[in-house]
Parts: sequence; C-alpha cells; structure tokens
Amino acid sequence: MKKCSLSFVLWAAACLLPSASFAAVSGSSSSGQDAAPAADAPVQTVSKSTLAATRVDSKLNETVLHASVMDYSLPPDIASVAQKCAEGETDECYFSFKTFENSSDVKVAAAANVELAVMSLQRGLVKQAVKYIDRACTLNPDDPFAELTRGWILLSYGKYKKARQSFQDLLYLTADFEYVSSAKLGTALAWYLDGNKEKAATELQYLYTSNPYTISFVSYMLGRIASEMKASRRLAPVFLQQALSHDERNYAAVELFAKLSEKEKNDLRSWQYYATLYSLDPDNKDLAKKIEKYAKKLGDKSIDYLFYLRLEQPIVHEMISTPSEKVKMALYANREQVPQVLQSFSLMPSGTMRVEDEKLGQVLRSASYIQKTVQFNPETGGVDFTNDKGHVEFSAKRPFTVSVENPNKTLLVRNAQASNIFAADLSDKELKGSLIVIPTPQGIKLVNEVNAEDLIPALLATQVQDITHEEALRALAVVFRSALLQAVADHKNEPYHITDNDEHFKFKGINLIFKNLLDASKESSKIRLTRAQAGAYADCGVLTADSLENTANKPGYVFSPANVSKYILSNPPADLYSRPQDPTRWSDIKWMYLYDGKEIEGRVAYKQNIGKLRAVTPTSFTPNGRILSMRFEGSKGSYEAKTPQEVAFILSAGTMRSNLFDVIPFYKGKNIKSVLVRGYDTGLGYGLCLQGADGLAKQGADYMAIIKYYFPEARILDTTTGTIK
Repeated sequence: MKKCSLSFVLWAAACLLPSASFAAVSGSSSSGQDAAPAADAPVQTVSKSTLAATRVDSKLNETVLHASVMDYSLPPDIASVAQKCAEGETDECYFSFKTFENSSDVKVAAAANVELAVMSLQRGLVKQAVKYIDRACTLNPDDPFAELTRGWILLSYGKYKKARQSFQDLLYLTADFEYVSSAKLGTALAWYLDGNKEKAATELQYLYTSNPYTISFVSYMLGRIASEMKASRRLAPVFLQQALSHDERNYAAVELFAKLSEKEKNDLRSWQYYATLYSLDPDNKDLAKKIEKYAKKLGDKSIDYLFYLRLEQPIVHEMISTPSEKVKMALYANREQVPQVLQSFSLMPSGTMRVEDEKLGQVLRSASYIQKTVQFNPETGGVDFTNDKGHVEFSAKRPFTVSVENPNKTLLVRNAQASNIFAADLSDKELKGSLIVIPTPQGIKLVNEVNAEDLIPALLATQVQDITHEEALRALAVVFRSALLQAVADHKNEPYHITDNDEHFKFKGINLIFKNLLDASKESSKIRLTRAQAGAYADCGVLTADSLENTANKPGYVFSPANVSKYILSNPPADLYSRPQDPTRWSDIKWMYLYDGKEIEGRVAYKQNIGKLRAVTPTSFTPNGRILSMRFEGSKGSYEAKTPQEVAFILSAGTMRSNLFDVIPFYKGKNIKSVLVRGYDTGLGYGLCLQGADGLAKQGADYMAIIKYYFPEARILDTTTGTIK
C-alpha cells in the first residue's frame, strides 16, 4: 500500500479512494424533491489523477468487517429491570437500576452502573454519568464496552483529553474492529472539538480507508475540516459529494454544501441546496430568507431549477386496466400528508379526454395529446378550464371530473403551481383512472380515483430501487395491496383514502413503472394478507421491531439501554439477508449523523420555546429498544415529541433513517452544542423488509415463503377461492 503523508492536504490529494473500493468518489443522489443536489464545478475541478488510487487495508469480504464480539447477556437481576424498561417509563427504569448500583455481586453492580451511565447521559446528567461509568470500569476493568462508553461520555462532557486517554486505554483491552473503530472515531471527534483539525483528520483517515459503515459520516467530517482549513478548502466539495454519494440523507452534508455554495457566490447551486433544506423544514425562518433572496435573483424561472420531474407528454401512453376496488388518492400532499392547494396545472391525455360536471354531466371533450390548463380564478373563487391560447372553455365552482374515454389510456398532470413551491413535490405525474378537480376558496385540490391494481405497480416503483428478484417484488406487491385495501376500508367515508405522500407508500406517477413491476403485481394479484400490519421498509439490520432476525447468525440480543448502544456498534453479519449488493450502500443499514443543537432548539420552538437545549431523553421504547417518544429539555422548559416521526423531524428535519438509534450530545457548558446520532436500518422496523426479501429470494424463497417469514402470524387470503392459509 502506498504510504500517505500525515498532512491532511497531501493525504486528501493522494489517498482518496477510487470508485472500485467501498468509498466511491462518483455517485448519484436519488431524484425528486427529497434528494440532495449533486455538486458541480468545484468537484469537477479535481481531476481523476488527483484522486489517485490506493488499496484499502480492509475489504468487505474480510471476516473482520462481519464478525461481532458483542455480548448482550445480562445478570438476571439486571435483565428483569431491562424488561421493565421496555414496558414502562424511563424514570421507573432508571430508579430500578439504582437499586443495584452497590450490589454485593460485582457483576450485577458493574452492569447496573453501565446502564445508569448510559441513562444519565440521556437525561443530561453528565456528571452523574461520569461517576457511574468510572464505577463500572473500576468494578470490571477488563470490560471494553465500559471503557469505550467512558470515552464517549467524557467526550460528551467536553473533557477531550480524558476522552482521548480512555479511547487509548481501550486499545489495551481489545483489538476487535467494532471497538477500535468506535474509539478511533471518538478520538477524531475529541481532537476536532478540541480545535486540532489536523490530528482529527489523521484519525479520520484510518476510518476512511478501513470502515465502510462510517464512510458517509467520515467523508462529511473530512469535508467539514477541509472547509475550515484555507489550504484544503477546495477539497471540501469532493468529500461532501462522497458523503452524499454514500448516503443522500446526510442532512449536515447538504447544509454545508449550501453554505459553501453561498460563499462561492454560486447562486444557482445555493438556490438548489437551500431549496432542498427548506422543503424539509419549511418553517425555518433563516432558510425562508435564503429562499426569498435566491428566488429574487433567479426570477420567475426559479422553480425550473428545483429537482422536480418534468414531462413533455405522457410516457406510458397505454396500460391495460385491471378492474378492481377503487382508490381515491389525494395528490401533492406535504410531509404531514395534507393535500396542497394549487393555483394552476395543465393536463395532457394520451386518449380522448372528457370533462364531466357533477350536475351538468359532460361539458367538454378534447382530443389526445392536446394540452389544457386549469387555473384558479381569485376574482370569482372558481376555476377556469382553458385551451392553449388562453381561452376559457369551461368554468366551475363545484367539483368536476376529468377522465380518458379509453380506460387503458393515461392522463398527464403537468406544471402544478402552488403558492408555496416547497410545500410538496410538484413534479409532473402520469395517472391512470380519473382526476377529480375540487375548487376551494384558496385554490384547487386534486384527487385521483384509480383501480387498486392499476396503482400498485407505480407504488412499487418508488420503493424497489435495485430490487430485481421477481419473488421479492411479488411479496412487496402483496403487502402494498393489503395495506392499500385496508386504507380504503378505514377511510371509506372520507374524501380520499390515501395521499401520494402516504407514510406507507409514495406515488410519483405510473410513468416510473417497468414490465417487471406490472408482472409482479399481476402474478400476485389473488393474494391478500389479513390480520397483519401490512407495512414495508427498505433496509433491515439483524433485528426487526417484531423480533424477526434477518440472519442465521443469531446475536442473542436482549434489550437494555446499554445493549442498544452495543447493537448499534455491532458489525452486520456476513449472511445478513439485507446485505447490499453495492458495497458503498452500507449506510442504508448502519448510519451516523451530526446535528446542530441550535437547529434542534429551533424545531422544538415550533411547538414550544424551551430555551437552550440541555438534554435529549428517550421516554418510551418498543420491546427491542426502538424509540417511540423523546423529551427535549431546555433552560426554559421541556417538550415531548410523542411519535417517532415527530422525533425524527425535530432531530433531523425528518431525514433520519429509523427510530432505532442512540444519542451522544456534545456539551459546551450546560448547553448541547451538537448531537451525534448513531443508528441502524430504516423505517419503524415493522412489516416486510424489502432488502431482506430480496436476500431471501436470492436463496430460493418464493414470494409466499417471504411473506410467511416476515408475517408469521398473518392469515393469507386467496381471493379466487376464498381459502385462508
């Protein structure tokens, strides 16, 4: 392996990993409003020769990256308390552990003090956390987890020198990759927070070339350091692009890209990055000012530079319609799933289009591929249906329906305009079925009424990404069908059943579908789940929320506050069903983000002003330790986020991958300056793990076997025979 200088600048120029290694320099973010925009000019100024190839010390097929030494066993007394913690309130949990902190049984006392240290850190009681972890290390001086935890607690407390010493002491207790990697990261952050960026970069270099699980976070930190060092500032976009290539949900990387683009006076790129951030956090006043500034600079065409999909005409043109239960789906919903009011939109059918008023009947008929525009008229409070010359052909103040006479043809909704262009993804969408246009005093709402079987392939398209195994696709089609029909039943008396931004599935248009998705839906169309929570999520670690294990290598995990952190540190096993095909995509399973304390305070303040952030405390868990609610404590009060979605929004503007995580707050005095969040897998962990399903399909499982694996308690209904398995 080529020797690299310890100088950060020289190392960055000579030792960036090539795309052949797990750290790919090039990569694309997913399209759509949620995606982070790719870097342009500054990245392109770095030539390929500058990013010279170098071999990494560890390869993904090496045992060291997939072997785990984590021991989740607990003394019986501690295990019984941990069980209560999973069932009850965290305060009761904390004081139950305290009854064992001075136990005469050394193992029990050591384990209790570790648990108390972890929970004290969560409660903002950092001095107490130090006391407990010191006690645990004294009682069990050979426990690497206790020593590692001491390092992280000292780092949280701002005792950087002592933290580095603790991380160094760990290396005398174990050479295991899981522990060493975490200690190296802690050491790097201790140097960085202590103001020594060069030494921080040196530690990060080790992780960059050896640990695929932290590559996005490490790339972000290297980009952050580069941006703060004049001699290496030009390299910051390279590292930030890498961070986003490996994990497009790295909010901090997008944020830093926005700030760098602004410094470089790149108006277009600043607009795109700030627009991405603002779409996630539309109540942020600072972001609103940035958006207003760059919208004025770019003028009326500013919306054209956002990451919206634009189509000139229908792409699918024709798709055989399958008669089935009708679904009403509201279009252009925001992140709270509230349909947004439009000011105008255009329509282009691939077949003869007709417009029907609910009282007047058919009022208009139009040929295929002729564009019409529907415009809200603020003077009349109605809507005007106009031709390409702007002449009004029909006006209405009550709902009307637009459909294509041939049910196999499609309808393209184009150029949707809203007062707030960031309130929802305003991409063009090709539809099946009919479009219900609803005038309101503020504008127009749209509802697509469509056959369930015509909708399922498009829902699959937003989720499958690199899934190609037919059996996995069929299994997901069954899950979506079941969830969709359940939503129809649950909301049968409401104006719509789902939105296109539903938490269980997203709709971007049937223009995204492919033949394999149509086939998967058709082949599985007779199967439906009953008595099951028919959800799905993209990636899974070893343990799901409902206690399924995506590996034959059972880790023996049991919940306790400390064991959550152990599990998050653990290496994914080599036989993990959801192991990514692309070795650069481990961040879908293991991830790490750094969030700014002031921004967390700001998002809490939308609900309640708590002052300066002092503690971030989980208040309820699932039995396996996924966080369901969290209390944010401040200098002026506290606020409890009572759903995983609200927790994710406050911490990360909704970009965090799942609710299985732990938190390391970094204090400056009494206040939290930033928060490190370390997590595993995606979603809430219930239902079908898509990547896990693909892994089972690779092993020969058919879609029925996959469904039975992820829904062991479900009843499977064959709608043709009426039989239940």
